[in-house]
Amino acid sequence: MIRLLFNLFLLISLLSFSSLIFGNETTIRYKDQPPPSAISPGLSIGSGNDVCVVVRSGAVGTGIFSGSFGTHVRDMNCERLKLSRGLAQLGLKVSATAVLCQDIRVFRAMLAAGSPCPIDGLVGKEAKAKYIELGIINDKNHIMVSPNVVHGGINKPRRNDYGQPTE
Repeated sequence: MIRLLFNLFLLISLLSFSSLIFGNETTIRYKDQPPPSAISPGLSIGSGNDVCVVVRSGAVGTGIFSGSFGTHVRDMNCERLKLSRGLAQLGLKVSATAVLCQDIRVFRAMLAAGSPCPIDGLVGKEAKAKYIELGIINDKNHIMVSPNVVHGGINKPRRNDYGQPTE
C-alpha cells in the first residue's frame, strides 16, 4: 500500500512539474541551419560519348518538399544518322540515303535538289517517275500525300521519338 501511494505521489509530482522539465517555449530557431536542398541525379549513358541517348535530370526544392528525377531518352534522329553513316562506310550509299530520307525534311531537300530519294531500288529520274506514279509527288515536285507519310508507307517519326525538340 505504501508503495502504491509512493508511485501515485511520484506520478502527480512529475505531471505538475512537466512544464518546468520540458519547457513551455515552442520557438524553433533556424540560425546556422542549411536550407533544404534537392540534388538532381548524375546519370551515366555508358562508356564513351558515341551513343544516341540524351540524359535528362532535374530537381526542385522548397522549404517543405524537395524532389529530383532522372531519365534516359533515345535520340531517334541520332540513330538514323549513325545507321546512315554505317551503311555509307560499307559502300551502300543508296541505302544510306534511303535511311536519311525517312525524315521528311531530307525528303523535301532531296526533291528540291533535283535528286529524289531512292524507292524500290530506283534512283534519279526513275525514282521521280515512281513517286509520280504512286501519287506521292506531282510533276512539279510538290508533295501530294499527307505530311505524316513520307513515301512507300514509311511513317514520319513523331516529335516525341526524337531526343531533341524539332520543328
